[in-house]
Amino acid sequence: MPRQMPRFDNQLARVAQTATAIARAGEISALCSDRNARQQWTPTRLESLYELAFLRVFASWEMCLEGIFYRTLCGYSRTTGREVLHSGRYYSTLGSAESAVLSAFGGGSRGATFLLWHDPQKVIRRCQQFVSSGTQEIILTSNVARLEHISRTRHRIVHDSLDAKTKFDSATRGLVGTVYPRSRPGKFLRDLNGTSHRQRWLETIANELVGLLQQMV
Repeated sequence: MPRQMPRFDNQLARVAQTATAIARAGEISALCSDRNARQQWTPTRLESLYELAFLRVFASWEMCLEGIFYRTLCGYSRTTGREVLHSGRYYSTLGSAESAVLSAFGGGSRGATFLLWHDPQKVIRRCQQFVSSGTQEIILTSNVARLEHISRTRHRIVHDSLDAKTKFDSATRGLVGTVYPRSRPGKFLRDLNGTSHRQRWLETIANELVGLLQQMV
């Protein structure tokens, strides 16, 4: 009997709940603390808190994508059954699956020992290389534009280059229709998304990523 794909969506949901709660705690502290404490919570510091919370969510998203992919190659079953590999055979261990992928995409003379998972286009290509019209590929491809915007938000938090700022500005134009002062991702993540639920973008993105994982497992 094939092994069952772990509920990576639940794993990400727990991380997202903790991360968004940290941001909410900052907001509450800024409003309800004594005057001296409130003075410490400047808008810039609150925005930085949102950026850190986002990075926790996105890092977990990457780990979940990686975990689903390698388990797919090992024949783990999801709600729709087992995926079909181009090779016709499943790998016996996660380590052997990872070695095969590293050899195909990052090994050889460069001696890479890991792959990055933040770029949806690269993850899609890995899926296409090994899996025949797999669920993970289909879900990512259907949401690739949105995921690229989210990935560029992550890129802007960890990089201060002109390229990162330009791509982040393009992402917020796509998501919100505007550019934020100084290309600050914290301003975007703290901003309300305009729905009747009055969610901030941090929570909106976290919920979207959890929803995508639900479709992959």
